[in-house]
Amino acid sequence: MSSSSTRHRIALVIAFLGVAVSGVVLYEELQLANVPGHSAFCTLGGVVNCDIVLSSRYGTFLDVPLGVWGLVAFAIGIAAAIPGAFLGVAGGLADLVLIALASGALGFSLVLAGVMAFVLHHVCLLCLTLDAVVVGWFVTVLPLARNFAASTSVGWLRRRTAAYVTAVVAVTTAFASGALSAVYTPAPVTTAAEVEAREPNFARIYLGRPTVPLASVTRDDAAAKGRPDAPVTIVEFSDFQCPACAQAFRDLHELLARRSDVRLVFRNFPLDSSCNEGMPRALHPDACLAAMAAECARQQQRFWEYHDRLFENQRTLERDALFRFARELGLDIAAFRTCLDAPETRGRVSEDVRAGIAAGIESTPTLFINGRRIDGALERHFYDYALVLEQERGGTAPRRP
Repeated sequence: MSSSSTRHRIALVIAFLGVAVSGVVLYEELQLANVPGHSAFCTLGGVVNCDIVLSSRYGTFLDVPLGVWGLVAFAIGIAAAIPGAFLGVAGGLADLVLIALASGALGFSLVLAGVMAFVLHHVCLLCLTLDAVVVGWFVTVLPLARNFAASTSVGWLRRRTAAYVTAVVAVTTAFASGALSAVYTPAPVTTAAEVEAREPNFARIYLGRPTVPLASVTRDDAAAKGRPDAPVTIVEFSDFQCPACAQAFRDLHELLARRSDVRLVFRNFPLDSSCNEGMPRALHPDACLAAMAAECARQQQRFWEYHDRLFENQRTLERDALFRFARELGLDIAAFRTCLDAPETRGRVSEDVRAGIAAGIESTPTLFINGRRIDGALERHFYDYALVLEQERGGTAPRRP
């Protein structure tokens, strides 16, 4: 067996491995998008959080999940490696395709690694595994360029120069397109007409959502931030163990940081049967206790700091961790312990849950934007579109209890 055939066969095995890993990535992406309360098996807590990475907007490219891109690239790579692995054909178009695919995949992997490190500040073990497969694929495939002729007497596509140029162009193009996609933000819109022209389907679906009186989903002493007289009030029913809620937490935090016309009200809706009568089982077994701990922090005027700490540590919300967060924030631990064990605290969380059930909530996060119910988190730029539509087309105004 020639060294070239051996390299092609190694590339073939790696491509099959890439298909397998990409399939798992796609499965987790679909589960996170469609199954309320699902958490990826590779989410370990802290910075190792596949849920945050895969459910973020960086989990897709051109609105196609990363798992699909991986499946397509590695499947084509399998077909391109077969001629060299079993038919003894090397230095031709199939090798050129293989080099382009491996190089392009490396470019996208570099972008994803950068996003995890510098934007999301969380890593996905599945993504890192896929990156490792891609690096191994590239290292295996690039030396196939030596199978191309060094002589200029052959056709250009069969020259060694063509193989190396293909590799450089593929890496550069993939990296550039991935980076542009990662940093791309649609131009701001200022009128409802602009929203309806740019995203007609979103405008139609948003304005068609059911609306309830704002007073029915909020309360005077609920945790809130933003101007009390803001023209738009967002009431968020959330679960501290819910991965999609963590994404909404980051996007809403960014929204309030740059806009003064929004008020955010937080209500609890743990997907845990111990305090949620609408849940047949404890989907998130630590969610009720975490909600109660947040209420205890609210009593000491530290709700939002504690709220942020809970979302940043979703996989470590057991009782000892809740006390650790309280100590780190300087709360009165004796008062915190008394509050956490008080039946009144559980009762308050249950009041939030009952208000959510009465408003038709079945999953988290559920948002009420000036009373208009939105099931699930929005893409980041859609929040701005919703605010414009609400103020111009909504026909509702914040109504306080």
